[in-house]
Amino acid sequence: MTQGVNAVDLLTQVARAKAGDKKTLLDLILAREREFYGLSYVYMRNEQDAADALQDMIVILYSRIQTLKKDESFYSWANQILVRCCLTKLRRNKRWLLIPQGYEEAHEHCSDTGLDLLNAVHKLPPAQRDVILLFYYSDKTFEEISEIQSCPVGTVKSRLHQGLKKLKRWLGDEYRE
Repeated sequence: MTQGVNAVDLLTQVARAKAGDKKTLLDLILAREREFYGLSYVYMRNEQDAADALQDMIVILYSRIQTLKKDESFYSWANQILVRCCLTKLRRNKRWLLIPQGYEEAHEHCSDTGLDLLNAVHKLPPAQRDVILLFYYSDKTFEEISEIQSCPVGTVKSRLHQGLKKLKRWLGDEYRE
């Protein structure tokens, strides 16, 4: 397991959390706090909204920990809940294009071929956008993304490939190394 938690410790902690030990559940969350916040920030693109989505995830984890079927999948399950919280907040805010305030006005002079990479990523269909954000911006593996999105690894790879193909077509040579 990553970040110093071995499989036995994780299973023990999750079992205790499922038995009602809220402090242990909090310890599990705090062990990956930076990772959770980073994932939330990738979607929300501002600190307050990222923190709000993270708080929503924690409330859901507290209320639904007993529904976790595979204790060893706690962190994948938590990531999946966090992504859903972010997407729900975005839907409610009607903020599908995740561009920092004032960004568009500052870059009005850009042509279609000079689109900002992140702006272009956020114009992709949600399934492709999410895979690219999780893979490149949150450093998730194909397997982790597969668990978060509840789809096969092959589907994740296909979505990544199709999304990158669209970005390459939209951006042309500007972002090639």
